[in-house]
Amino acid sequence: MILIKSNYSILFSAALLIASVCSQQVAAVEATSAPAGMQAAPAGAPQMTPEQRAAARAKALEKSATTAFNTAPLINPNTATKQQLAAIPGMTEARVQAVMAGRPFATPTALHAAIGKGMGDEERFKVYSAMFVKVNLNTGNIADFELVPSTMSPARLAREFAEYRPYKTMADFSREMKKYVSEKEVAFLERFVTIN
Repeated sequence: MILIKSNYSILFSAALLIASVCSQQVAAVEATSAPAGMQAAPAGAPQMTPEQRAAARAKALEKSATTAFNTAPLINPNTATKQQLAAIPGMTEARVQAVMAGRPFATPTALHAAIGKGMGDEERFKVYSAMFVKVNLNTGNIADFELVPSTMSPARLAREFAEYRPYKTMADFSREMKKYVSEKEVAFLERFVTIN
């Protein structure tokens, strides 16, 4: 009888150990499989109060409303002339040559791989505000969404784009984005995405 109780005790301890290891592995997989910059806040991290969230939202909307957005027609890097590319602020001769040599680009990440090296945030905003490979909201990936120029952080913008899928119409997209940015920026963002 003592031997049986001892064996059950060992089995119970082994089961607890396995459960603990499995839960740690699941947590590790979840942390590494989430898109960059989108992991949940660590346990015990300070949470914003409703007042702080409201103030942060108001500040973000003000930034969105006061930012000067490029409203010129968006240049397609796959069809643009060398002269059109060279006229884009931030497009160096090397970048123009990289676009000409690397075409066609199927995704924003493919374009960025060709011209993005050494490009700072402000320069990237200017270049991609003028020239971009449109991304499908329903099938695009997080890395492509993160390249869309916006006043929102790339990770947050990508998360919001992906969260509301599937989009049936551009009006669905606009309605959801108005929760985070000004109407002016929503119109700007519509230039970079498609739903078909």
